[in-house]
Parts: sequence; structure tokens; C-alpha cells
Amino acid sequence: MYSKHQETKFHRCLICSKAPLTNISLFALLHPLPLCYKCLQKFEIIDLNIAFHHYPMRILYHYNEFFRGLLFQYKGLYDYALKDAFLCLYRQELEQKYRNYVIVVAPSSKEDNQKRGFSPIETIAQTFSHQVFTGLYKTQKYKQSDLSYQERQQVHQKINIRDGEMLRGKKVLILDDVVTSGSTLLTCLNLVLKYAPQKVEFLVLSTKQDEEGLKFV
Repeated sequence: MYSKHQETKFHRCLICSKAPLTNISLFALLHPLPLCYKCLQKFEIIDLNIAFHHYPMRILYHYNEFFRGLLFQYKGLYDYALKDAFLCLYRQELEQKYRNYVIVVAPSSKEDNQKRGFSPIETIAQTFSHQVFTGLYKTQKYKQSDLSYQERQQVHQKINIRDGEMLRGKKVLILDDVVTSGSTLLTCLNLVLKYAPQKVEFLVLSTKQDEEGLKFV
């Protein structure tokens, strides 16, 4: 359940295959980025901090066409190497801030993960932490984007948790790739809270909503 975080060196942009470094510096040599400057600029950074049911939530990017395509290539076309792209601008910050946290990853389909050969959110979490909890799981296969609003309100019936005692008294960061209605993350939160963690925060890669559309009770 816990996976070792390993350092990776990059010589080509993971998206366009061009050299990721435009100038050589000691910092760039020690902390190479996996993307070139041009591809990095395509991320629409919002870095939004809001409250999600009274818990801190940070959202990094707007879900634009670039991000949608990147996520599809990673999850839908099984491009495992792209795991290093999503948090490369924040990796050092996240390593420091969450070094004493357990990273709880939102659940994904077991069947889809078997086809890919990896779990998408888990492998992204491993780029900045070695304490990754994968005990949240789907009891039924479903795709969030295919659900109606009414069906999304019933997501709590489709997710469960195992080995939750590992979270008791721990600082927890719940990680997901996209937030829309927040129903999946609320289910994750309620399951995690059953084990009395010391602290809970959220980190979400992207959202399609503007700030006004992200009002959570």
C-alpha cells in the first residue's frame, strides 16, 4: 500500500519530446523539469484555496483543453510517463509541506487500472510522497462524467474503504484529479473521518468551474 518515491531525470519534454531545458544552471541540473517551457505555459494555473465542507482545499489548474488532453493521454492512452508532468511546478513545495502526511488517493476503477498497469492518482501522489494510502475503492464501476446530477448524489453508495485504521491520528491529504460537484470527495472525506485523523486537507489538480461555482457547504 505504501510505495517508494524515486527521483527521475528528464532529458526530453514528456509532451512534445523537445529538450526541457532552455538554459543550463546548477538548479536546473539538480531539479530537472519533465516539460519544456512552452508546454508548461499551457497549464492554466489558478492555485485556488477554498473551503470544502470546512476543510482546506487547494485547486491548481483550470480544466482547459490542454489539461483535458493531457489527462486523457495519461489515463485513457496509458501514458505512464506523464505522471511526472502534473505536479512538476509544485513538487518541491509539496514534498516539504506534506512530508508528515498520508496521501489518500481518490478511488479509480480496478478494471481500468489493470488494463493500464497503474493507478493514475496513486502514481501522481508517488511523485511527491512515499506515504500513499490506496484503501479507498469503488464497489461498482462508474465514470463520474457519465453520471447525472442525481446519480452523483448517490456516489457514496459506490465507494468504500479498507485498512482505514492506518489513518487514525494521522495528518491526511486527500488527492484527486478533477473536482466538479464534489460528491466523490465528500464521500472520501466521510470515510476518512470515521478513523479520526489528526488533520484533513484536499489537493485537487483541476476544476472546470470558476470560483463562484465552487461553493461547498
